[in-house]
Amino acid sequence: VWARLGAKVTVVEFLDTILGGMDGEVSKQFQRLLSKQGFEFRLGAKVTGVAKAKKGATVTFEPVKGGAAETIEADAVLIATGRRAYSDTLGLKEAGVDVDERGRVKTDGHLRTNVPGIYAIGDVIAGPMLAHKAEDEGVAVAETIAGQAGHVNYEVIPSVVYTTPEIASVGKTEEELKKAGIDYKAGKFPFSANGRARAMLHTDGFV
Repeated sequence: VWARLGAKVTVVEFLDTILGGMDGEVSKQFQRLLSKQGFEFRLGAKVTGVAKAKKGATVTFEPVKGGAAETIEADAVLIATGRRAYSDTLGLKEAGVDVDERGRVKTDGHLRTNVPGIYAIGDVIAGPMLAHKAEDEGVAVAETIAGQAGHVNYEVIPSVVYTTPEIASVGKTEEELKKAGIDYKAGKFPFSANGRARAMLHTDGFV
């Protein structure tokens, strides 16, 4: 959003690529599109310090593989390292519900906790913190309570990145299939060949 409004944005990423959980080709093309929008990238870099300055903040980072540190000045800093389960105020300890070292409620394959009659779903348990994943888990728990075989297939839960352009994926990536030794066929259709995308002037991207 900020880059499209004219602000200079620098992304400092620990990995050698952005969108580490996405397909490699998607990640490369997305980075190219963001670069066209004015983004700057410092990949394979770890932040070692953030200090408040008179105007904004000073960010210090260095290469993960070793090397000289760099410093950049920023008006604002967004730390996007993920979220943690918000379970501290739920009274889990008093109820005797087990949690892991990250504060997430431990559940079995049917989303049951160690306390009979108590289930857990959504961001408070392990797995991707996605609203539609929590919704599926809620349906599964309701089915289980009703005596049915409630189940969530985590292999087909879609992921979405709400950027411009948006990115969506479901299932295993090409890299994961290669690593697992699974045969597959890859197909690709560019938006530049899609009539609606051309009419809307949104021809970046592919399916």
